Amino acid sequence: MSTKRSKIKAFDTFSKALCLLEKEDRELYSWSRNRLALSHALAVHIQDLLSDSKPRYSVDLCPVLIKSSKALNPDILVHNRQSGQQILSVVCRNEYLTETEQSELIRFRKESSCELVLALSFMVQKNYMLIYAANEDRIEYYICDRNYMTLEPVRKRELESK
Repeated sequence: MSTKRSKIKAFDTFSKALCLLEKEDRELYSWSRNRLALSHALAVHIQDLLSDSKPRYSVDLCPVLIKSSKALNPDILVHNRQSGQQILSVVCRNEYLTETEQSELIRFRKESSCELVLALSFMVQKNYMLIYAANEDRIEYYICDRNYMTLEPVRKRELESK
């Protein structure tokens, strides 16, 4: 499978999992300290959506891929444990990512072999979620509207990795 095609499939799977999270797990937003519960629920939905995929992908929570206290490691990693292929990593936050975290996301994208590197801000108090997609030199922002379950690109921003 080509990188572009698998990137599109990974983003599509992620988008569908977000819809399932919103539809089936809304209660988790009201929990205090809910980031881990929301991340886990999202990971479960991703795993369910990929259950029939070939090759077989694993969905793991909180892997330590970069051993540094300042490193931005994903909360969710979708990968093939046998081959080492990483197709999706997601950093989860309740609020906006700082500029430093966004730069770290770009750095992680450059240094990892992961095909699609995302961050997700659950934005519990808002009617939307914000998705950050890391590329080599920029972040692309998407808004996921909770009311209409639409996903729209809203902005691209060039950043330097730190």
